[in-house]
Amino acid sequence: MLRFAPRGFAPAFALTLLFAAGSAAQDAEQLFEDGIDAYRRGDNAAAIEALKRSLATNPGNEAAFALWQRAEQEVLLEMLVEQGELGTLTERFLSLAKVGRREVATDPGGARDVVNALLTGGTRESREALLELQATYGAWAVPALVGPLGDRANPDNRVVAIQALLRLGDTAVPPLMAVLQSEDELTRTNAASTLGSIGDARAAAALAWMAKGDDSETARATASGALAKLAPDLQAMGFTAIDPTALTLGLAERWLAGAAELERPYADGSVAWAWVDGALQGRTVPAGIADLALAESAIRIALAAGAGDGVRGHLAAIHASMKAEIEAALAHPALADEDAVQAVAGDLDTLDLNLALAGQHRAAGLDLLLSSRQPASAVALLGAMGRSRAEVQAMRRAVGHRDPSVATAAAITLGSMGDTDATVVARLGAALSTVPDRLVMALGETGLSGSTGGWTLSTARDVVGGLARAKAFPPKDVLVVQDGLQGVTLDTLVFGLKNDPRTADVPLVIVTADVGGVEALYGDQAAAVVEAASWDTVAAAAGPASDAVARAMETARTAAHVLAGMPPSRVQSAGDSAAQALASGADDATKAAVLELAGAAGLTPCLGAAEDVVLNGGSDELTMAALHACARLWAITAPAGDRDALAAALEGALSGGGDMAHAAAEALGQLGGAMPLVAGR
Repeated sequence: MLRFAPRGFAPAFALTLLFAAGSAAQDAEQLFEDGIDAYRRGDNAAAIEALKRSLATNPGNEAAFALWQRAEQEVLLEMLVEQGELGTLTERFLSLAKVGRREVATDPGGARDVVNALLTGGTRESREALLELQATYGAWAVPALVGPLGDRANPDNRVVAIQALLRLGDTAVPPLMAVLQSEDELTRTNAASTLGSIGDARAAAALAWMAKGDDSETARATASGALAKLAPDLQAMGFTAIDPTALTLGLAERWLAGAAELERPYADGSVAWAWVDGALQGRTVPAGIADLALAESAIRIALAAGAGDGVRGHLAAIHASMKAEIEAALAHPALADEDAVQAVAGDLDTLDLNLALAGQHRAAGLDLLLSSRQPASAVALLGAMGRSRAEVQAMRRAVGHRDPSVATAAAITLGSMGDTDATVVARLGAALSTVPDRLVMALGETGLSGSTGGWTLSTARDVVGGLARAKAFPPKDVLVVQDGLQGVTLDTLVFGLKNDPRTADVPLVIVTADVGGVEALYGDQAAAVVEAASWDTVAAAAGPASDAVARAMETARTAAHVLAGMPPSRVQSAGDSAAQALASGADDATKAAVLELAGAAGLTPCLGAAEDVVLNGGSDELTMAALHACARLWAITAPAGDRDALAAALEGALSGGGDMAHAAAEALGQLGGAMPLVAGR
């Protein structure tokens, strides 16, 4: 999710609380603004000099963050992608600003001092405090405003708190949604009123449940009035009635799908909010988790309000999506060590428990994820499926899904449960030799269409939804973007993709009519700049697919193990796929698993490959599997190769002793023909 929003310049006095006292701080501020002004005029040399002098004053992280937040973001984006010294200097400011944001998220308690200044200061001090809450703390200011929001002793404090929350705008919506669970009637009533004034449809379900079931008549009326203000946006989203359950399910489905109308790509940070032990608590989370946390909260509120089991399928889908996001982040080299990722890694056990508690409602969750085009989440849920009739039926539908990862995961789960239906066996057989398609995301009119071997194409026309899908898991192998999309500059697209760890290292192809100009501007940031993209362009940009191959081999091994546990008569149709896997570039571990399957099921098409290992050698694991396969297959049919050469190779293996000698003796016994007895001592 992008982290910038056009704000314009703030008055200079608004920065005084963010800098150490003295002329050095004022100089840093003025020089930074001078640098941006110079860039606007086209005087890059003056801009470079001003930024150098500003950095020379050693502005702190919080100061740099405040400057960055207040500056006109479109100009900063253009400066960031400049070649040479100007771009480097701007990146330096960004790095300082990022550290400042992390410090705020780690220790947001300073917002209470700023709120105190807001409540007790004069006009100028209060205005400065309000600007600082907006620029520095964002959503983290809301916990400090909760107390004043419900201050019965001082109505002025309540008014000031509401004004501050309105100034924060949609940034304040997620934490305010949690505040609706407050035990204090006045606090939650004012939170509901504020949400209505902000006018953000994300709060609709929470307000609807409050309007229906709050213990306070005043709170119910306030929530109902706030909900009425959201009606136009809800109607535009297709909600025809203000029903709490329908709103809950509909919003949850949109959060799962990353719907553009609920995305806030310019929001400030990714935080999950909850009302715990009488207080608002926030936790920094990976970007993909924040919206799912809103969906989970909406479902939990619905359950507590008596919505019934009809919402539990959606909750299972949400938990599976959270699991998929966390596991994918932990597996991503650029994300695994992030504090936010490590913080949620401990949630996996809880998510597994919740998925187990979902019972047969997992069936509805699986159907929802597949209809929402969430294959990675569906695969995560398939690993938790049980044996209820509804779940088995849902998995059988999934076996026929067009996404091979989903179809294979469903087949593996069903096969592990003893399901030997022909469609299950066929899908497992295909997994033995199928490398999954690589993923390309195209944003805009890029020239890519249709499909080609080894690639799956995902397209988007709107920028917000496209960026969200580009960054969603599973990771994309290539991103292709059009220069000139309506409402967004190429600078913004490149910045949004290259400054997010989920897409920073993904090869980027830019489609533009001005190839030379864009190449000169972006340099190494683009893998290719072309007038129209082709599949050859995509393949060249992508490079080797080592991770995809590794995942394919792991899936093939799992499929082989499942097939090996089935009755041999049910597995014969997988023989040709197994032979193809043995002829591929699979690693020894995968070939060994397939050979063990060939032996267990008597797959005679694999005999030639097994004999090749006996004759030419391989790792101990592969050789053992080949000997077992040959022993079983020679009991069924004649050898495919030279009997004498095979016998000689097996006699040589006898001398090694141990398990290898025993396997060689078993194979030699099945090969038949003249052979010596092993002499005893």
